[in-house]
Amino acid sequence: MLPGVGGVEYLVIAALIIIFVGPKDLPGVLRTFGRWWGKIKNFSKEFKASINDIAAETGIDEIKASVEKNKPKNFTDEMRDSINESIKADEKKDDESEK
Repeated sequence: MLPGVGGVEYLVIAALIIIFVGPKDLPGVLRTFGRWWGKIKNFSKEFKASINDIAAETGIDEIKASVEKNKPKNFTDEMRDSINESIKADEKKDDESEK
């Protein structure tokens, strides 16, 4: 569910909730929490959909596609290509000097 939270952390959280809320009131608290969580999820879905609609209307998708198409190589690829080219150039010089 949450990044960086494992099984042990969930058990500790569950134990703390049971201690502070109590077993009698726990179903009501969980039900209320579930309703709020559902509202938050629906709000985030609506927000994301509205942002996507705005992006589609303004043509951002086309700009994004053209930028990704013309995206330059990342730094490691550029360094690797540069090193390979210099090695090939050195090998050519060595071959030419041997002749």
